Amino acid sequence: MRAVAPSGVRPFAAPRSQQQRGAPAPPTARLGGGGGYGGNYGGTGGDPRQQGLILPGQNSGAQRGGQRLVVPGQGGGTAPKNAGGLAGAGMPSQQRDFRPPPGFMNRDDAAAVDPSVAGLSVDEMLNRLRSLSGQWHQLAKVLPALQAAGFDGVAVEEETGLERKTQNVWNTAVQVYESIKAPGLLPPGALEHFDTEGEDLLYELRFLSIKQRAPAAAYVAFKNLSPHESQVLARAIKEHERREGKREGFSDTPGDVLAYKHYRDAMEARRKEDIEACAKRGLAVAETDEARAKLTEMLGEKRQDTSLPTAVLTVLRMAREELGFRPLAVAGKLEGTYSDDVLRAPKVSSEGVFGNFRVPADGTSHEWVALPNWSVVTLAVHPVALTVADCAKVESIRRSSSAKTEDEFKRMSGPGVVVVDIGGDCAVQPKQWYLVANENGKVELAPGVEAERVARVLGPVLLLARPPSRETPSATTSELMSV
Repeated sequence: MRAVAPSGVRPFAAPRSQQQRGAPAPPTARLGGGGGYGGNYGGTGGDPRQQGLILPGQNSGAQRGGQRLVVPGQGGGTAPKNAGGLAGAGMPSQQRDFRPPPGFMNRDDAAAVDPSVAGLSVDEMLNRLRSLSGQWHQLAKVLPALQAAGFDGVAVEEETGLERKTQNVWNTAVQVYESIKAPGLLPPGALEHFDTEGEDLLYELRFLSIKQRAPAAAYVAFKNLSPHESQVLARAIKEHERREGKREGFSDTPGDVLAYKHYRDAMEARRKEDIEACAKRGLAVAETDEARAKLTEMLGEKRQDTSLPTAVLTVLRMAREELGFRPLAVAGKLEGTYSDDVLRAPKVSSEGVFGNFRVPADGTSHEWVALPNWSVVTLAVHPVALTVADCAKVESIRRSSSAKTEDEFKRMSGPGVVVVDIGGDCAVQPKQWYLVANENGKVELAPGVEAERVARVLGPVLLLARPPSRETPSATTSELMSV
């Protein structure tokens, strides 16, 4: 099958001077070539008349008419032999092995050996561990030296009988010991407390900072704490630091830190005896007056809150409509009251969430009635109430109702309260009812067409309030306002 170069692509060919058999081709980088068909993807960029299989990196582009199989790595290609990487970009032709810098990953075992044991032989160091001749923080310095000599924890345990757990405790505790032994960090006599079996005490302080270790170690020494108590102290210090206990009145001294720990335990406890026990433990170790006051105050509050009540206080949540009431002064009865008595009726306004009101001095002799805080009553300037003994016997009320039969008039029987706004606009409307004063000065109800002919109009009638009925449903607000 004959390979055909794509249109627009000039086939690659070596110069005529080098197209003789055996002439080496110049170094040339070919990216992709001129294409091809079938399995010859990427092409060779050579003469299209060439029918040989050309593989990348083979010296075959200079041969014309060759039909041999060129195997990679056996020469015969046109790929550059000494070119610097892809298209002569200057990249190295061979990948070099990574070589770490000198001294990398090399452990300086000599630096880890303490000078006090640097002159001892291995046998002398092993004998010291076997006989435990010395204090624990002195013997702990032998372990790094043996490690440098090739003795790991298992070998040391086999040679000396010192368990690996003890070796780990010594290695950690001696670091804490070295960080607190500088002069001035601990009070006199505190450091000597850790010479005998002090490794377990200092081991618990390993997570504390350098600044926190010295006060904690001094507290452990003078309070003669056990390893477990040292662990509680170390955890309390970190908890105090995390929760910022200073904001709650506890200083960063070890005693206040423990007091803060017991304070937190008391706050989380539920039983009364547990609360008291935690608070008492906190008071026993607290060092500042502010911390003691905080614990005492908290203990008193818990006692008060957890005590059983001697009496039950009934608490009712009122509905919104139960708060809407407005007190109205009762000027008298609708029949027989004079206009001057109506105009002298006092006025009060309610304030606050519960509608508190204060009766003026001139209103102590009046009767008062509390009506729901309907919008028509709320918007009134000076509402006044007039009582009605029997609504069915008042002619003006009978005229204003829609009752036609005698049975309907009987349903109107019963007391009522007429509400009049004596401070409102007296512009008479024909369809509105008004409270007017007749020629004798007594008040009565009159429609707008009749009130225009009266000399004195006291105010518009807002509504007639009726008590709930047992036989028929009570009238709605809109029906009362239609009076």
